[in-house]
Amino acid sequence: MNPILERWFTEHLPDLPPTEVLTALLMAAQLGHAAPDDVLDAWGREVVTSRRIVDQSEPEFINQARRRGWSWERIAERLGLPSAEAAEQRQATLEAELDRTHPQNLPGAWRA
Repeated sequence: MNPILERWFTEHLPDLPPTEVLTALLMAAQLGHAAPDDVLDAWGREVVTSRRIVDQSEPEFINQARRRGWSWERIAERLGLPSAEAAEQRQATLEAELDRTHPQNLPGAWRA
């Protein structure tokens, strides 16, 4: 875990049960803990990193499901999309999003 976030959680939420860092940050905010700038910077990096991981994982999930013979309808249902067409479109959208969020295209977002 990012040491800035770890220190902030220890100071403000010492009894927080183990959880995913974005969930912990959301819980802290909902409990009224105002995040200082260094925590906001770290939080933003966590969002960018997590989004990229999901954006990389989702198309691979779709590829694996299609190789296993899943229909686009079944994939759409699993991903919470409204239709088979939406699932197919999602695949194309993710390719564009992965290009947009590549570290070389968003250098400031990835800076520590």
